[in-house]
Amino acid sequence: MGRSSVSLLVGLLVLRFNRCLAVDGGGVAEVGGAFPLVVSTWPFREAVRAAWDVVSAGDGGGSAVDAVVAGCSACEVLRCDGTVGPGGSPDENGETTLDALIMNGATMEIGAVAAMRYVKDGIKAAKLVMEHSLHTLLVGEKATDFAISMGLPGPINLSSPESLEKWANWRQNHCQPNFWKNVAPADGCGPYRPINLAQALDSVKHEVEENQRGVCQEWFQSDSLLEPINSHLKFIDRHNHDTISMAVIDKMGHIAIGT
Repeated sequence: MGRSSVSLLVGLLVLRFNRCLAVDGGGVAEVGGAFPLVVSTWPFREAVRAAWDVVSAGDGGGSAVDAVVAGCSACEVLRCDGTVGPGGSPDENGETTLDALIMNGATMEIGAVAAMRYVKDGIKAAKLVMEHSLHTLLVGEKATDFAISMGLPGPINLSSPESLEKWANWRQNHCQPNFWKNVAPADGCGPYRPINLAQALDSVKHEVEENQRGVCQEWFQSDSLLEPINSHLKFIDRHNHDTISMAVIDKMGHIAIGT
């Protein structure tokens, strides 16, 4: 999920626009007035088009919430970047699970699901949480049970040949990269165990002092002493950052966001 991207999109939407740009066919069409408006991270044109079709329809147009659902659902079906929706990126056990969030700016209501299994409609499930539960977030089996009880299709196997192949290749690469830190083994598959951070730091400090003859003493005076041994600089691009974040303003000026 793209946490920082949602804030960025909402910030963009509160700006005063003289016109709205929407993807139409192969190019860009200009629409008079400030609203409606659809903004999305990354060039997911089909998702933007699906949201735009809803929010610009008819005299009054559809609601911002319905447009966000349509846009994010399109990305789920298309499996944007190979990560969104059923058949997308697997977890460490090789299973694909779904996360989604939606917020109605008019009512300030939020609904979200995380690690949801066996239900392919993530954003629709999040909308159902928002509309039919006092909870904000449902996770795992509870999210699955809720979504199916509310009428979404399931249980469904969310894995695909592509996701299983991706998982098999990751296992062959010693489970690298992964999201573990401060654990051993650091360069292999689990099961993992926590490491003693103080001992690890002393070991690294001793090695640096022996090799650098005191040149790097200031390095150990920073506020992030553990950073050199616990993290790796990673190149960030559309394939290892957020999936899709979308924000919509409808013709009534109401805002909704989803991811």
